[in-house]
Amino acid sequence: MAEGADMTFLLVSFKKFAIHGDTKATGKEMNGKNWAKLCKDCKVIDGKNVTSTDVDIVFSKVKAKNSRVITYEEFEKALQELAPKRFKDQSKEEALHSRYPADMSSVTAAANRGGRATVSQSVL
Repeated sequence: MAEGADMTFLLVSFKKFAIHGDTKATGKEMNGKNWAKLCKDCKVIDGKNVTSTDVDIVFSKVKAKNSRVITYEEFEKALQELAPKRFKDQSKEEALHSRYPADMSSVTAAANRGGRATVSQSVL
């Protein structure tokens, strides 16, 4: 797991994407549509190793059985599920480490403007 500031940026990004497009959202839970948007905007979905179908399957896998949303903890589990698939050329430990970019500010900037991030490494 990333430490300190990286985790803070990740949490801020989670909250911003969680409330995107929903005026009643609290930022504590994220729906599947916003999860897919986060993955697309932050370039987690690359079209080869990770597709939108993979993102949807992981969302369904980590959420509670009767729930339609994921919590921050489930969000972290989802990133752990996608990391080895997204970074196939790396060991599992390297893939998990790669899911947190060294500079999370561009991910947060994407969340702030509701658009795509230009990140050399994805949020995975």
